[in-house]
Amino acid sequence: MKLVPVYVLSGFLGSGKTTLLTCMLDYLKKQGKRPAVVMNEIGDVNLDGMLVDDDVPMAEMLSGCICCTVREDLSLTLLQIVQQDKPDVIVIESTGIANPMELLEGITNASLIVEIDLKLVITVVSAPHFLELARREKGKTMRLMEEQIRCADLLLLNKTDLLAQEETRDANERLKELNSRANLAETVRCSVDLSLLNDMAGCEHSVQPHNKSEEPLNNHAEHTHHHTHSHVMAYTHHFDQAIDHKKFEKLFGMLPPEVYRAKGIIRFAKDQGLYLFQYAYRELEIVKINPQQSVQNVAVFIGEHFDKEQVRQAAEQLLDAG
Repeated sequence: MKLVPVYVLSGFLGSGKTTLLTCMLDYLKKQGKRPAVVMNEIGDVNLDGMLVDDDVPMAEMLSGCICCTVREDLSLTLLQIVQQDKPDVIVIESTGIANPMELLEGITNASLIVEIDLKLVITVVSAPHFLELARREKGKTMRLMEEQIRCADLLLLNKTDLLAQEETRDANERLKELNSRANLAETVRCSVDLSLLNDMAGCEHSVQPHNKSEEPLNNHAEHTHHHTHSHVMAYTHHFDQAIDHKKFEKLFGMLPPEVYRAKGIIRFAKDQGLYLFQYAYRELEIVKINPQQSVQNVAVFIGEHFDKEQVRQAAEQLLDAG
């Protein structure tokens, strides 16, 4: 029986998972393989899916985290993909708030009814964000990030161009303390030799314990009712008209500090072009796009226990005249 290999992309919000996904899909297609994608978003709009080519079969799991609220749907989703699309490989991009251990449990359950084989868990780590959190007192976000790091077979320390050399060295050492088993690569925009996928796929996936005296992280009783991302929330805002570019950039100075991630598709007033924007940890990136399908003018804001009404009012001000 031929099993379909499954690769899992993990990593906190804004780390660069979707950039890695697009690189992986290009690589797999050049290798003559037919990839399929399962993409999970905490919001109700799959913005990252718009970056995936139309010739790649994709299943969307929206409005929830793949590791808990929509985990029961994962088996059915994988079964449908295997039966209908007959891919050579499946890539699962989990939402940035997913606890990989619960996702891996879902994949294990799915393998009982679907002909799949988990090959590799890749965790993308935003170097500046990780180092900032690691040097502070630990909070819920850092604990979730640590879970994602411990589950990885391959760690990508991404955005290293934003750190000084000694800071990168510090981040490396901290990652190795959390997961000494994983292969570790420093990257900028997730640029890595993807032949690693083939080299590592033959290795049996395992999980790094917290330390030698503790039980492995896949202790079912420990994780069944505990979700480390319960502090994270999302707000989706739809715009019904084009927006002034300068006002849009000022929006991010008006957001509550608890909002640390935003992304969306925006139509600007002057040129009526469509733009994909990504906001992560005080950095805003805007790229013009030419989607092959009809897309919404929408923004998704993600953070920790923020005031949704404050965000709504700030977004509505973009439509004010003047």
